[in-house]
Amino acid sequence: MRVLETLRRDAVTELGGVLSGFWSSIEEQVRLAALASHDFASAQEDRVAVMALSHRALELATKFRSAVEAEFDRWEQASGDDDDAKSKSLSLMSEGELEVHLAGQQITELLDHQFLHPLAQLDERLSALSESLGIRRGRSNPMRPEVAVSAFVALFGADDLTPSLRSMVFHQFDKRLPKVLGELYDKANKALDAASFGTQPSVRAQGSRAARPAQPSSLPPAQQANGGEWVPEGGVVQHVRSGDAAGVPLTQGYAPAGGHGVQESHATAQIRAQVVAEALSSGQPMRYRDLMREQLHAWRARAGGSLLGGQAADSGEVSPPHAAPFASHPRMSNAQVLGTSELLSVASLLQGEDPEPYARALAGQGERPLADVLRHRILSSLREIGFDPAKTHFSTDEEDAIDLIGILFQSLYEANDLVEQARDMYGRLVVPYLKVALTDDSLFNRRTHPARQLLDVLTEACDGNSGETPQDKETLERAEHAVDRVVDEYQDDQAIFELAAAELRDQLEQQKRRSELSEKRAAEAIHGRERLAQARRDADGLVASRLADRPMTAAVAHFLDRHWRHHLTQTWLRDGPDSARHLAAIGTGDAMVQVDADAADVRGVAVAQQLLALQVPLGECYSNCGMDATAARDAMARIISALALPDTPRKIHQPNPPDAEEVSQDASDDASSRLQLAGGTATLAFDPAIAARMRRLRVGQGLRLIDEDGHETACRIAWVSPLTSRFLIVNRRGVRKLVVSPEELASLVATGRVVLRAVDAPFDEAMRQLWQRLNAAPDGEGARKVS
Repeated sequence: MRVLETLRRDAVTELGGVLSGFWSSIEEQVRLAALASHDFASAQEDRVAVMALSHRALELATKFRSAVEAEFDRWEQASGDDDDAKSKSLSLMSEGELEVHLAGQQITELLDHQFLHPLAQLDERLSALSESLGIRRGRSNPMRPEVAVSAFVALFGADDLTPSLRSMVFHQFDKRLPKVLGELYDKANKALDAASFGTQPSVRAQGSRAARPAQPSSLPPAQQANGGEWVPEGGVVQHVRSGDAAGVPLTQGYAPAGGHGVQESHATAQIRAQVVAEALSSGQPMRYRDLMREQLHAWRARAGGSLLGGQAADSGEVSPPHAAPFASHPRMSNAQVLGTSELLSVASLLQGEDPEPYARALAGQGERPLADVLRHRILSSLREIGFDPAKTHFSTDEEDAIDLIGILFQSLYEANDLVEQARDMYGRLVVPYLKVALTDDSLFNRRTHPARQLLDVLTEACDGNSGETPQDKETLERAEHAVDRVVDEYQDDQAIFELAAAELRDQLEQQKRRSELSEKRAAEAIHGRERLAQARRDADGLVASRLADRPMTAAVAHFLDRHWRHHLTQTWLRDGPDSARHLAAIGTGDAMVQVDADAADVRGVAVAQQLLALQVPLGECYSNCGMDATAARDAMARIISALALPDTPRKIHQPNPPDAEEVSQDASDDASSRLQLAGGTATLAFDPAIAARMRRLRVGQGLRLIDEDGHETACRIAWVSPLTSRFLIVNRRGVRKLVVSPEELASLVATGRVVLRAVDAPFDEAMRQLWQRLNAAPDGEGARKVS
């Protein structure tokens, strides 16, 4: 117990230090951001929010430490039930809570990879400690990154952090936590080792000889975990822990960064278990590249040599004969392995050549995927440096770099709405990025990598940009200039990527300000049309109720159906439905109905008095309709003439249909802004439960639109109508994509045309898809296991 108390004390002390001076640092960042910002209202919101959190600094620090201590208490309990965590992770969240949890989940996944080796050692030593204490292990390592991140996430309510402040807070936390965890894990492993709770030699020897048997992933899909109930992707937070209850490190339910809990295949699990075992036996830390490349090898083996997720295998196609030398064959007789320096030389020769083959492969217009096209171009150029293509093959690392770049660019293209000009830009960057991957594979796991930042900003500039406006054309020209700079100048200095990204980001900042203005104008236009439609509906209802089942003269009926209807609409729009002026307008119509009824009963005195009292209200009504004084007098004279004669014909009048101009305007607005249903049906089928969840979405919620061809577009909710609750959905550049009601959005979600998800950086989204491809089990694997 003394060892456990030491671990508890060290964990609480070290992790609690993360928040030391935390809020003063955030306050300074907010102050500096406010000085550089042009949005005073947003900066003021940030200042108010951070001041409120600073006043609660002691309370938040105490709550954070208590959460860490509580995890140790739960670890000591015999029961391993995690129902409280599951219920919380699967609960529907508000938009603010969702963004906070997604930010925390992203940090957790990165830290799980960063501390893969010390966590595996710590988990095994804690397993030995629990056995000596007679504790049945029901929970994972109480010092795993998820504990600190979850405790930090739990500090904030739905409205505690503004979007910009949330980014600052989690970025600062992400900077501080890794250093503290590294020191904590080193201290904990030394303390356990000194207490004779080290890793068992037999286990290490076994790991060096063979891989541990991998168990099927313990994490079912989110929908199964919720009892079949619909769970939006990105709408729940489920993090796969870095160890299982049985103490087998990282062999169950493991999801690489960006994988989002994709259930891996049996073959991938075996490969990964072997890599982990070898790392444990050698005492060397597991690197991100090792895990990724081993999974790449397993994926390549499952696909039978076909690339990009087994597309050729799935379609029944056979690789062409000229593709035979593209794979690695180390035992090929008289074969020569192409070294990295030689491959870099060939890539430099190809860097400025025609990118059309790569662009066609990205668009799926060729028979071979991008990685195969790249191999073919490289091998075709080998003669220029004195190699025989027929007797040359790539090393394993070179094969991996080619495959990863091919999958990465294909994923970027498929996950974004890129037109032909953007596709050509990506084609030109394939070779420079291959050179980066050959010399620095931190491209795939370091978010601050200059080449990664360039792809992010380039995708943001090109996503959905067809160059229709002068501003869009200018953005595409700047993007092309950035690509030209990289292609022309990059040899081995990655600063070129950083400079190109910075120049393009300056352009995007200007575009962002224009986009915000465009979004505001679009929202105002939609809101204006909705208010007009609502005012017309209210006016139609009032007119219909006054004309229904009530005989009256044609002059009064015409006044109510035309002039009074327009007057009601105008006062509703200008003053509001509950304003005194609108209520007075309603009273004018009711008075005219009463005058007509009195005239029918031959109550001449009452009629005369009421008409005199109505002169001013009627004059205002006619003025609102755009009539001059002469036209207003003529209209009044017709009404007086009709009411002066008791035998004037009276009948029940039906309201006239709206003007053709109004109908065509409403129809065009509806066609341009509303959802076009799949299949052309006019009946909207949706689940009321999903629609209720959609109504809780807020501005800033990310989602992805999927077209009929499977191409995705990253979008977000820019505005929610206060009248109809409809959503204005825009793409990354602020261009309107949809205006839909919650019911229409529910229908799209149910049919898979919309996926709710945080708006990730383009490279992060591409890496998520890359991991999905590498982790996906081939079709029929499950069936073979059963049989």
